[in-house]
Amino acid sequence: MLLPWMKRRWMFWLLLTTVGALAWDASTAFADSTSRRTPLVEAIERSLPAVVNITSEKRAASNSRWPFSPEENRRPLVSGMGTGVILDERGFILTNQHVVDKVQDIRVYLSDGSSYPARVLQEDRSMDLALLKVDAGRSLPAITIGTSSDLMIGETVITIGNAFGYENTTSTGIISALGRNVTLADDQIYRNLIQTDAGINPGNSGGPLINIDGELIGINVATRAGAQGIGFALPIDDVKPVAAEMLSTRKLSGSWHGLITAERMINGVRRVVVSTIEGGSPAEDAGLKPGDQLVQVDKLAVTNPIDLERALLDVSQDTPTALIVERGGRRQELAMKLRPISRSNRPAAPAPSAEEQLWRLLGLKTQHVSEEYVAIASTKLRGGLYVREILPGGLADRAAIRPGDILVGMHVGDRHLETIRPDNILYILRQAESVGSQTVPYYIVRQSILHQGTLSLTEVYQAQAEGSTLR
Repeated sequence: MLLPWMKRRWMFWLLLTTVGALAWDASTAFADSTSRRTPLVEAIERSLPAVVNITSEKRAASNSRWPFSPEENRRPLVSGMGTGVILDERGFILTNQHVVDKVQDIRVYLSDGSSYPARVLQEDRSMDLALLKVDAGRSLPAITIGTSSDLMIGETVITIGNAFGYENTTSTGIISALGRNVTLADDQIYRNLIQTDAGINPGNSGGPLINIDGELIGINVATRAGAQGIGFALPIDDVKPVAAEMLSTRKLSGSWHGLITAERMINGVRRVVVSTIEGGSPAEDAGLKPGDQLVQVDKLAVTNPIDLERALLDVSQDTPTALIVERGGRRQELAMKLRPISRSNRPAAPAPSAEEQLWRLLGLKTQHVSEEYVAIASTKLRGGLYVREILPGGLADRAAIRPGDILVGMHVGDRHLETIRPDNILYILRQAESVGSQTVPYYIVRQSILHQGTLSLTEVYQAQAEGSTLR
Protein backbone atom coordinates (compact mmCIF):
# COMPACT_ATOMS: atom_id res chain seq x y z
CA MET A 1 0.00 0.00 0.00
CA LEU A 2 1.35 3.41 -1.02
CA LEU A 3 1.61 6.12 1.54
CA PRO A 4 0.07 9.51 0.54
CA TRP A 5 3.45 11.14 -0.08
CA MET A 6 4.60 8.15 -2.14
CA LYS A 7 1.40 8.26 -4.17
CA ARG A 8 1.87 11.97 -4.99
CA ARG A 9 5.49 11.37 -6.07
CA TRP A 10 4.43 8.46 -8.31
CA MET A 11 1.70 10.52 -10.02
CA PHE A 12 4.18 13.38 -10.61
CA TRP A 13 6.68 10.97 -12.19
CA LEU A 14 3.92 9.51 -14.43
CA LEU A 15 2.93 13.00 -15.58
CA LEU A 16 6.50 13.92 -16.49
CA THR A 17 6.96 10.67 -18.38
CA THR A 18 3.76 11.20 -20.41
CA VAL A 19 4.57 14.79 -21.30
CA GLY A 20 8.09 13.81 -22.31
CA ALA A 21 6.80 11.04 -24.55
CA LEU A 22 4.31 13.36 -26.23
CA ALA A 23 6.99 15.98 -26.77
CA TRP A 24 9.31 13.37 -28.27
CA ASP A 25 6.55 12.15 -30.64
CA ALA A 26 5.76 15.71 -31.75
CA SER A 27 9.40 16.58 -32.40
CA THR A 28 9.89 13.33 -34.29
CA ALA A 29 6.80 13.99 -36.44
CA PHE A 30 8.01 17.53 -37.15
CA ALA A 31 11.43 16.26 -38.11
CA ASP A 32 9.86 13.69 -40.43
CA SER A 33 7.69 16.38 -42.05
CA THR A 34 10.69 18.66 -42.51
CA SER A 35 12.79 15.93 -44.07
CA ARG A 36 10.03 15.17 -46.57
CA ARG A 37 10.04 18.76 -47.87
CA THR A 38 12.76 18.14 -50.42
CA PRO A 39 14.02 20.61 -53.03
CA LEU A 40 11.87 18.66 -55.50
CA VAL A 41 8.71 19.39 -53.52
CA GLU A 42 9.61 23.06 -53.21
CA ALA A 43 10.38 23.38 -56.93
CA ILE A 44 6.97 21.97 -57.83
CA GLU A 45 5.21 24.22 -55.30
CA ARG A 46 6.89 27.29 -56.80
CA SER A 47 6.12 26.39 -60.41
CA LEU A 48 2.66 24.79 -60.29
CA PRO A 49 0.63 28.04 -59.89
CA ALA A 50 2.15 29.37 -63.15
CA VAL A 51 1.13 26.30 -65.20
CA VAL A 52 -2.21 26.20 -67.02
CA ASN A 53 -4.12 23.31 -68.54
CA ILE A 54 -5.55 24.03 -71.98
CA THR A 55 -8.68 22.56 -73.56
CA SER A 56 -10.10 23.30 -76.99
CA GLU A 57 -12.78 22.09 -79.35
CA LYS A 58 -13.54 22.02 -83.03
CA ARG A 59 -16.26 20.37 -85.04
CA ALA A 60 -15.73 17.42 -87.32
CA ALA A 61 -15.98 17.87 -91.08
CA SER A 62 -19.39 18.07 -92.75
CA ASN A 63 -20.68 17.37 -96.25
CA SER A 64 -23.20 20.18 -96.09
CA ARG A 65 -22.77 22.84 -98.77
CA TRP A 66 -24.31 25.65 -96.73
CA PRO A 67 -22.66 26.57 -93.40
CA PHE A 68 -25.93 27.75 -91.81
CA SER A 69 -27.75 24.47 -92.41
CA PRO A 70 -29.17 22.68 -89.32
CA GLU A 71 -26.86 19.68 -89.72
CA GLU A 72 -23.83 21.91 -89.15
CA ASN A 73 -24.61 22.14 -85.43
CA ARG A 74 -25.06 18.38 -85.21
CA ARG A 75 -21.48 17.64 -86.17
CA PRO A 76 -19.61 16.02 -83.28
CA LEU A 77 -17.12 18.08 -81.31
CA VAL A 78 -13.48 17.01 -81.33
CA SER A 79 -11.69 17.91 -78.10
CA GLY A 80 -8.04 18.84 -77.74
CA MET A 81 -5.79 19.36 -74.75
CA GLY A 82 -2.42 20.80 -73.89
CA THR A 83 -0.50 22.80 -71.32
CA GLY A 84 0.94 26.30 -71.08
CA VAL A 85 3.00 28.54 -68.83
CA ILE A 86 2.12 32.05 -67.65
CA LEU A 87 4.82 34.47 -68.82
CA ASP A 88 3.30 37.63 -67.39
CA GLU A 89 0.87 38.39 -64.58
CA ARG A 90 -1.46 40.16 -67.05
CA GLY A 91 -2.43 36.82 -68.53
CA PHE A 92 0.05 36.19 -71.35
CA ILE A 93 0.55 32.44 -71.77
CA LEU A 94 3.08 30.50 -73.85
CA THR A 95 2.28 27.09 -75.33
CA ASN A 96 2.96 25.00 -78.43
CA GLN A 97 1.49 26.19 -81.70
CA HIS A 98 0.21 22.72 -82.50
CA VAL A 99 -1.88 22.80 -79.31
CA VAL A 100 -4.02 25.68 -80.66
CA ASP A 101 -3.66 25.11 -84.40
CA LYS A 102 -7.04 25.49 -86.15
CA VAL A 103 -9.01 25.16 -82.93
CA GLN A 104 -11.47 27.49 -81.25
CA ASP A 105 -13.20 27.87 -77.94
CA ILE A 106 -9.87 27.70 -76.11
CA ARG A 107 -10.10 27.59 -72.34
CA VAL A 108 -7.35 27.55 -69.75
CA TYR A 109 -7.59 26.14 -66.22
CA LEU A 110 -5.36 27.39 -63.41
CA SER A 111 -4.08 25.27 -60.55
CA ASP A 112 -6.52 26.99 -58.16
CA GLY A 113 -9.47 25.63 -60.17
CA SER A 114 -10.41 28.88 -61.90
CA SER A 115 -10.79 28.93 -65.68
CA TYR A 116 -10.88 31.59 -68.39
CA PRO A 117 -11.47 31.74 -72.14
CA ALA A 118 -8.29 32.42 -74.10
CA ARG A 119 -7.49 33.88 -77.49
CA VAL A 120 -4.44 33.37 -79.69
CA LEU A 121 -2.35 36.52 -80.13
CA GLN A 122 0.73 35.27 -81.96
CA GLU A 123 1.95 32.06 -83.58
CA ASP A 124 5.37 30.86 -84.75
CA ARG A 125 5.03 27.62 -86.68
CA SER A 126 8.74 27.12 -87.23
CA MET A 127 9.43 27.02 -83.48
CA ASP A 128 6.02 25.51 -82.66
CA LEU A 129 5.16 28.29 -80.22
CA ALA A 130 2.00 30.32 -79.64
CA LEU A 131 1.12 33.22 -77.35
CA LEU A 132 -2.31 33.21 -75.70
CA LYS A 133 -4.07 35.88 -73.65
CA VAL A 134 -6.64 35.55 -70.89
CA ASP A 135 -8.38 38.41 -69.11
CA ALA A 136 -8.61 37.23 -65.53
CA GLY A 137 -9.20 40.61 -63.93
CA ARG A 138 -6.45 39.90 -61.43
CA SER A 139 -2.70 39.37 -61.30
CA LEU A 140 -1.65 35.84 -62.23
CA PRO A 141 1.50 34.06 -61.01
CA ALA A 142 4.24 34.08 -63.67
CA ILE A 143 6.81 31.32 -64.17
CA THR A 144 10.43 31.93 -63.21
CA ILE A 145 12.52 31.74 -66.36
CA GLY A 146 15.92 30.06 -66.16
CA THR A 147 18.54 29.17 -68.74
CA SER A 148 19.35 26.09 -70.80
CA SER A 149 22.95 27.12 -71.40
CA ASP A 150 24.34 25.17 -68.45
CA LEU A 151 22.21 22.01 -68.51
CA MET A 152 23.91 18.79 -67.46
CA ILE A 153 23.13 15.28 -68.64
CA GLY A 154 21.81 13.43 -65.63
CA GLU A 155 20.48 16.43 -63.71
CA THR A 156 16.98 16.22 -62.24
CA VAL A 157 14.13 17.80 -64.19
CA ILE A 158 10.38 18.04 -63.64
CA THR A 159 7.42 18.16 -66.02
CA ILE A 160 3.99 19.53 -65.15
CA GLY A 161 1.01 19.28 -67.45
CA ASN A 162 -2.34 18.04 -68.63
CA ALA A 163 -1.16 14.48 -69.31
CA PHE A 164 -3.94 12.48 -70.98
CA GLY A 165 -6.36 15.08 -69.57
CA TYR A 166 -5.23 14.57 -65.96
CA GLU A 167 -4.66 18.17 -64.92
CA ASN A 168 -1.53 19.30 -63.07
CA THR A 169 0.23 15.96 -63.42
CA THR A 170 3.83 16.17 -62.24
CA SER A 171 6.64 13.82 -63.19
CA THR A 172 10.35 13.73 -62.52
CA GLY A 173 13.32 12.33 -64.38
CA ILE A 174 16.70 13.35 -65.68
CA ILE A 175 18.11 14.99 -68.76
CA SER A 176 18.93 12.04 -70.99
CA ALA A 177 20.62 13.92 -73.84
CA LEU A 178 21.08 17.39 -75.31
CA GLY A 179 21.06 18.74 -78.85
CA ARG A 180 18.66 16.17 -80.31
CA ASN A 181 17.20 16.74 -83.79
CA VAL A 182 13.79 15.12 -84.22
CA THR A 183 11.64 14.78 -87.34
CA LEU A 184 7.99 14.00 -86.64
CA ALA A 185 6.74 14.71 -90.17
CA ASP A 186 8.01 16.13 -93.44
CA ASP A 187 6.99 19.63 -92.34
CA GLN A 188 7.67 19.27 -88.62
CA ILE A 189 11.35 19.19 -87.74
CA TYR A 190 12.67 20.13 -84.32
CA ARG A 191 16.32 20.93 -83.69
CA ASN A 192 18.52 21.15 -80.60
CA LEU A 193 15.95 19.51 -78.31
CA ILE A 194 16.40 18.43 -74.71
CA GLN A 195 15.73 14.71 -74.29
CA THR A 196 14.34 13.54 -70.95
CA ASP A 197 12.83 10.47 -69.37
CA ALA A 198 10.46 12.61 -67.25
CA GLY A 199 6.89 11.92 -68.30
CA ILE A 200 5.88 13.79 -71.46
CA ASN A 201 2.54 12.41 -72.64
CA PRO A 202 -0.27 13.62 -74.91
CA GLY A 203 -1.55 16.75 -73.19
CA ASN A 204 1.87 17.77 -71.86
CA SER A 205 2.68 19.71 -75.03
CA GLY A 206 3.39 23.36 -74.31
CA GLY A 207 4.04 22.71 -70.64
CA PRO A 208 7.17 23.41 -68.62
CA LEU A 209 10.33 21.45 -68.13
CA ILE A 210 11.76 22.86 -64.91
CA ASN A 211 14.95 22.32 -62.95
CA ILE A 212 15.40 21.55 -59.26
CA ASP A 213 15.34 25.31 -58.52
CA GLY A 214 11.85 25.64 -60.03
CA GLU A 215 13.11 27.55 -63.08
CA LEU A 216 11.72 27.09 -66.58
CA ILE A 217 14.43 25.48 -68.74
CA GLY A 218 12.34 24.09 -71.60
CA ILE A 219 8.93 23.85 -73.26
CA ASN A 220 7.73 20.26 -73.66
CA VAL A 221 7.01 19.59 -77.29
CA ALA A 222 7.09 15.98 -78.43
CA THR A 223 7.08 12.29 -77.60
CA ARG A 224 8.39 9.38 -79.62
CA ALA A 225 5.48 7.12 -80.63
CA GLY A 226 5.82 3.65 -79.14
CA ALA A 227 8.72 4.63 -76.90
CA GLN A 228 8.73 4.85 -73.12
CA GLY A 229 10.84 7.31 -71.19
CA ILE A 230 11.74 9.36 -74.26
CA GLY A 231 10.37 12.89 -74.46
CA PHE A 232 11.64 16.16 -75.86
CA ALA A 233 11.55 19.84 -74.95
CA LEU A 234 12.56 23.08 -76.64
CA PRO A 235 15.51 24.66 -74.76
CA ILE A 236 14.38 27.85 -73.08
CA ASP A 237 17.31 29.83 -74.52
CA ASP A 238 15.99 29.03 -78.01
CA VAL A 239 12.48 29.97 -76.91
CA LYS A 240 13.29 33.33 -75.32
CA PRO A 241 13.93 35.42 -78.46
CA VAL A 242 10.80 34.06 -80.13
CA ALA A 243 8.65 34.64 -77.05
CA ALA A 244 10.12 38.14 -76.65
CA GLU A 245 9.20 38.98 -80.24
CA MET A 246 5.66 37.67 -79.68
CA LEU A 247 5.34 39.90 -76.60
CA SER A 248 7.04 42.87 -78.23
CA THR A 249 5.49 46.30 -78.33
CA ARG A 250 5.99 46.16 -82.09
CA LYS A 251 3.69 43.14 -82.36
CA LEU A 252 1.09 43.89 -79.69
CA SER A 253 0.79 47.66 -79.43
CA GLY A 254 2.34 49.09 -82.59
CA SER A 255 5.11 50.84 -80.63
CA TRP A 256 8.81 50.93 -81.40
CA HIS A 257 11.83 51.13 -79.11
CA GLY A 258 14.71 50.10 -81.41
CA LEU A 259 16.57 47.94 -78.88
CA ILE A 260 18.13 44.65 -79.97
CA THR A 261 19.45 42.70 -77.03
CA ALA A 262 21.18 39.45 -76.13
CA GLU A 263 21.35 37.47 -72.91
CA ARG A 264 24.82 36.79 -71.55
CA MET A 265 26.46 35.43 -68.43
CA ILE A 266 28.61 38.15 -66.84
CA ASN A 267 30.48 37.31 -63.65
CA GLY A 268 28.16 34.38 -63.08
CA VAL A 269 25.01 36.49 -63.44
CA ARG A 270 22.60 36.47 -66.38
CA ARG A 271 22.38 39.93 -67.91
CA VAL A 272 20.54 41.48 -70.85
CA VAL A 273 23.07 43.35 -72.96
CA VAL A 274 22.27 45.83 -75.72
CA SER A 275 23.82 44.45 -78.90
CA THR A 276 22.43 46.90 -81.47
CA ILE A 277 20.61 50.23 -81.50
CA GLU A 278 18.42 50.88 -84.54
CA GLY A 279 19.19 54.21 -86.18
CA GLY A 280 16.78 57.04 -85.42
CA SER A 281 15.01 54.95 -82.80
CA PRO A 282 13.68 55.99 -79.38
CA ALA A 283 16.53 53.98 -77.83
CA GLU A 284 19.09 56.04 -79.75
CA ASP A 285 17.37 59.28 -78.74
CA ALA A 286 17.45 58.13 -75.10
CA GLY A 287 21.24 57.74 -75.22
CA LEU A 288 21.43 53.96 -75.00
CA LYS A 289 24.56 52.40 -76.46
CA PRO A 290 25.68 48.91 -77.54
CA GLY A 291 27.23 47.15 -74.57
CA ASP A 292 24.88 48.68 -72.02
CA GLN A 293 23.54 46.15 -69.52
CA LEU A 294 19.84 46.59 -68.82
CA VAL A 295 19.21 46.36 -65.09
CA GLN A 296 15.68 47.68 -64.76
CA VAL A 297 12.99 48.95 -67.15
CA ASP A 298 10.19 50.94 -65.56
CA LYS A 299 9.75 49.02 -62.28
CA LEU A 300 10.67 45.57 -63.57
CA ALA A 301 14.08 43.98 -63.04
CA VAL A 302 15.37 42.70 -66.39
CA THR A 303 17.05 39.28 -66.45
CA ASN A 304 16.10 38.12 -69.97
CA PRO A 305 14.80 39.62 -73.24
CA ILE A 306 11.21 38.71 -72.34
CA ASP A 307 11.39 41.00 -69.31
CA LEU A 308 12.23 43.98 -71.52
CA GLU A 309 9.10 43.54 -73.62
CA ARG A 310 6.94 42.81 -70.56
CA ALA A 311 8.06 46.04 -68.95
CA LEU A 312 7.16 48.13 -72.01
CA LEU A 313 3.82 46.53 -72.91
CA ASP A 314 1.49 48.96 -71.14
CA VAL A 315 3.70 52.03 -71.48
CA SER A 316 2.07 54.99 -73.18
CA GLN A 317 3.81 56.37 -76.24
CA ASP A 318 3.63 59.84 -74.69
CA THR A 319 5.22 58.86 -71.36
CA PRO A 320 9.01 58.57 -70.86
CA THR A 321 10.05 55.23 -69.41
CA ALA A 322 12.87 55.06 -66.89
CA LEU A 323 15.67 52.60 -67.70
CA ILE A 324 18.52 51.76 -65.35
CA VAL A 325 21.59 50.58 -67.24
CA GLU A 326 25.07 49.58 -66.22
CA ARG A 327 27.81 51.11 -68.37
CA GLY A 328 31.50 50.83 -67.60
CA GLY A 329 30.79 49.43 -64.16
CA ARG A 330 28.54 52.32 -63.17
CA ARG A 331 24.77 52.53 -63.13
CA GLN A 332 22.85 55.40 -64.62
CA GLU A 333 19.21 56.19 -65.37
CA LEU A 334 17.97 57.07 -68.84
CA ALA A 335 14.53 57.99 -70.14
CA MET A 336 13.07 56.49 -73.32
CA LYS A 337 9.81 57.46 -75.00
CA LEU A 338 8.22 54.90 -77.31
CA ARG A 339 7.04 55.94 -80.74
CA PRO A 340 4.48 54.40 -83.10
CA ILE A 341 5.82 52.29 -85.93
CA SER A 342 5.52 53.66 -89.45
CA ARG A 343 2.14 53.56 -91.15
CA SER A 344 3.48 51.23 -93.81
CA ASN A 345 3.91 48.57 -91.13
CA ARG A 346 0.45 48.97 -89.68
CA PRO A 347 -2.55 46.90 -90.74
CA ALA A 348 -5.15 48.82 -92.69
CA ALA A 349 -7.89 50.25 -90.49
CA PRO A 350 -11.53 49.40 -91.26
CA ALA A 351 -13.50 52.03 -93.16
CA PRO A 352 -14.71 54.44 -90.48
CA SER A 353 -17.80 55.54 -92.39
CA ALA A 354 -19.24 52.02 -92.37
CA GLU A 355 -18.56 51.62 -88.65
CA GLU A 356 -20.13 54.99 -87.91
CA GLN A 357 -23.26 54.09 -89.88
CA LEU A 358 -23.60 50.77 -88.08
CA TRP A 359 -23.40 52.51 -84.72
CA ARG A 360 -25.91 55.18 -85.74
CA LEU A 361 -28.42 52.82 -87.35
CA LEU A 362 -28.05 49.61 -85.34
CA GLY A 363 -26.16 50.56 -82.19
CA LEU A 364 -23.43 48.08 -83.08
CA LYS A 365 -19.62 48.24 -82.99
CA THR A 366 -17.74 45.37 -84.56
CA GLN A 367 -14.30 44.06 -85.35
CA HIS A 368 -13.37 41.65 -88.14
CA VAL A 369 -12.24 38.17 -87.12
CA SER A 370 -10.79 35.52 -89.39
CA GLU A 371 -12.15 32.08 -90.15
CA GLU A 372 -10.20 30.52 -87.28
CA TYR A 373 -12.54 32.21 -84.79
CA VAL A 374 -15.71 30.71 -86.27
CA ALA A 375 -14.51 27.38 -87.68
CA ILE A 376 -15.69 25.59 -84.55
CA ALA A 377 -19.25 26.43 -85.62
CA SER A 378 -18.61 25.67 -89.29
CA THR A 379 -15.45 25.14 -91.30
CA LYS A 380 -17.21 26.72 -94.28
CA LEU A 381 -17.42 30.15 -92.67
CA ARG A 382 -14.81 32.62 -93.91
CA GLY A 383 -14.88 34.89 -90.91
CA GLY A 384 -17.26 37.26 -89.22
CA LEU A 385 -17.75 40.43 -87.20
CA TYR A 386 -16.99 40.22 -83.49
CA VAL A 387 -19.42 42.40 -81.53
CA ARG A 388 -17.32 44.75 -79.40
CA GLU A 389 -20.08 47.00 -78.08
CA ILE A 390 -23.87 47.28 -78.11
CA LEU A 391 -25.79 50.52 -77.56
CA PRO A 392 -28.27 49.86 -74.73
CA GLY A 393 -31.77 50.07 -76.13
CA GLY A 394 -30.52 50.21 -79.71
CA LEU A 395 -31.80 48.09 -82.58
CA ALA A 396 -29.12 45.39 -82.16
CA ASP A 397 -29.75 45.28 -78.40
CA ARG A 398 -33.49 44.72 -78.92
CA ALA A 399 -32.67 42.01 -81.46
CA ALA A 400 -30.83 40.10 -78.65
CA ILE A 401 -27.36 40.58 -80.14
CA ARG A 402 -24.81 40.71 -77.33
CA PRO A 403 -21.16 41.71 -76.92
CA GLY A 404 -18.97 38.71 -77.63
CA ASP A 405 -21.24 37.37 -80.38
CA ILE A 406 -19.75 36.91 -83.83
CA LEU A 407 -22.10 38.01 -86.61
CA VAL A 408 -21.46 35.68 -89.55
CA GLY A 409 -24.40 36.12 -91.92
CA MET A 410 -27.80 37.56 -92.81
CA HIS A 411 -30.71 36.39 -94.92
CA VAL A 412 -32.47 38.54 -97.56
CA GLY A 413 -35.14 36.95 -99.77
CA ASP A 414 -33.75 33.58 -100.81
CA ARG A 415 -30.12 34.60 -100.37
CA HIS A 416 -27.79 33.94 -97.46
CA LEU A 417 -25.07 36.60 -97.32
CA GLU A 418 -21.87 36.64 -95.26
CA THR A 419 -20.99 39.46 -92.87
CA ILE A 420 -17.22 39.66 -92.86
CA ARG A 421 -16.85 43.45 -93.12
CA PRO A 422 -19.04 46.29 -91.82
CA ASP A 423 -19.95 47.33 -95.35
CA ASN A 424 -21.38 43.82 -95.90
CA ILE A 425 -24.10 44.68 -93.39
CA LEU A 426 -24.80 48.00 -95.09
CA TYR A 427 -25.11 46.21 -98.44
CA ILE A 428 -27.54 43.68 -96.95
CA LEU A 429 -29.66 46.47 -95.45
CA ARG A 430 -29.83 48.15 -98.87
CA GLN A 431 -30.97 44.86 -100.43
CA ALA A 432 -33.61 44.42 -97.74
CA GLU A 433 -34.86 47.95 -98.40
CA SER A 434 -35.08 47.33 -102.13
CA VAL A 435 -37.33 44.27 -101.68
CA GLY A 436 -39.39 45.90 -98.93
CA SER A 437 -38.37 43.53 -96.13
CA GLN A 438 -39.43 44.57 -92.64
CA THR A 439 -37.12 42.09 -90.93
CA VAL A 440 -33.77 40.48 -91.66
CA PRO A 441 -32.80 37.10 -90.14
CA TYR A 442 -29.24 37.07 -88.85
CA TYR A 443 -26.79 34.34 -87.80
CA ILE A 444 -24.33 34.60 -84.93
CA VAL A 445 -21.77 32.31 -83.34
CA ARG A 446 -22.25 32.27 -79.58
CA GLN A 447 -20.40 29.81 -77.34
CA SER A 448 -19.27 27.86 -80.43
CA ILE A 449 -22.85 27.26 -81.67
CA LEU A 450 -24.69 28.91 -84.56
CA HIS A 451 -27.80 30.83 -83.47
CA GLN A 452 -30.44 32.62 -85.53
CA GLY A 453 -32.28 35.83 -84.66
CA THR A 454 -34.32 38.52 -86.37
CA LEU A 455 -33.49 42.18 -86.84
CA SER A 456 -36.39 44.61 -87.29
CA LEU A 457 -35.80 47.25 -89.99
CA THR A 458 -38.64 49.61 -89.09
CA GLU A 459 -36.37 52.06 -87.28
CA VAL A 460 -33.74 51.84 -90.01
CA TYR A 461 -36.27 52.98 -92.57
CA GLN A 462 -37.41 55.70 -90.22
CA ALA A 463 -33.85 56.95 -89.84
CA GLN A 464 -33.47 57.00 -93.61
CA ALA A 465 -36.70 58.95 -93.97
CA GLU A 466 -35.28 61.53 -91.61
CA GLY A 467 -32.29 62.07 -93.84
CA SER A 468 -29.80 59.31 -93.09
CA THR A 469 -28.74 57.25 -96.10
CA LEU A 470 -26.91 53.99 -96.48
CA ARG A 471 -23.84 54.54 -98.62
